[in-house]
Amino acid sequence: MIVFEPAASPWWKDLLLAVPGVVTALAAVVGVRIAGAGLNTWRRETIGKRKAELAEAVLADFYEARDIISAARSPGGFADEGRTRQRAENETEDDSRNLDSYFRTIERLNNKNEFFAQLHSSRYRFQAIFGKSSGVPFDEVFKIRNEVIIAGRMLMMYDNAGDIGTLPQNRPVWLAALGWDPTNDPITPRLDASVEAVEKTCRPAIAESAE
Repeated sequence: MIVFEPAASPWWKDLLLAVPGVVTALAAVVGVRIAGAGLNTWRRETIGKRKAELAEAVLADFYEARDIISAARSPGGFADEGRTRQRAENETEDDSRNLDSYFRTIERLNNKNEFFAQLHSSRYRFQAIFGKSSGVPFDEVFKIRNEVIIAGRMLMMYDNAGDIGTLPQNRPVWLAALGWDPTNDPITPRLDASVEAVEKTCRPAIAESAE
C-alpha cells in the first residue's frame, strides 16, 4: 500500500506567512520611537515657552522697577506729597515743608510695595530656571530701593536748617541717593546695569521661543 504524504510548503510561503507579524512588530517599534520623539519635542517646546514667558515677565518688571525708582527720586513734587508723614508737635511750617520734601520719595516707593513684593516672589522661579547667579540683579534693585529710603529717613532725622553745624558729613551722599544732586547720580547707572544684566539672561530665552 502506497501512502502519499503532503508536500512540504515551499520556504517562500513560510516567509510570506511570517512577514505580517514582522511588519506589525516593526511598526510598533517605529510608532513607539515616533511617539517618544514627539513627546520630547512637546516637552522642549512647553518648557521653552514657559521659560520665555517668565523671562518676558521678569524683564518687563525690571523695566518698571527702574522707572518707579527713577520717578520716586525726582526732586519735583506736588503739594500734597509727603503729607502721610507723622508730624511732631513742635514742627514749624518750614520744618514740615522740608521734611515732607524728603519723605515724598519714601512715600512714592511705599505706594509701590505690592509691586516690589511681586518682583521679589518671582526671583525664586527665575533662579530655579536660569541659575542662582541670575538672582544678583534682584538683590541690587532691592538694595538700591533700600538705600534711597534710608537716605530719606536719615535726612529727615538729621537735617536741621537752623543749625548747619549739626549736619552730618555724609548728608551729600544722602541727597545724591535721593536724586537731589544734579552733578552726582550714583543710582541711575546701577539701575541701568541691573536691567542690562537681566536682559542678557532673558533675551536668549525670548529669542529661542520666537524661532
